[in-house]
Amino acid sequence: MGWISRRIVGAIVFSVVASILGAYAVAAGYITGEPTLSTACGASILGFAFLVSFAITTHMKRRAKWKKAWEDYYAYWYPQYYRR
Repeated sequence: MGWISRRIVGAIVFSVVASILGAYAVAAGYITGEPTLSTACGASILGFAFLVSFAITTHMKRRAKWKKAWEDYYAYWYPQYYRR
C-alpha cells in the first residue's frame, strides 16, 4: 500500500476517532461544541486521535515492508516461480 493511501486512511481514522470521542465528551458535558486545542479535554481528544492514527499508519507501513521483503526473498531463492 502506497504512502498516499496510508495518509488517506490516517485522515479517516483521525476523523472517526475524534468525532466519536468528541461526541462522547459533549454528551457527558466535558466540553461544549467541538473539540479544539483551546481546552484540555479537546486537546487530549485530538492528541489521542492523532496517536491512534499514527499507530495504524505505522503498522500499515511495517506490514508493507515485510510483505516486500518476503516477496524479494522468494523471488531471489525461487526465481522459477517469480518472473518479473
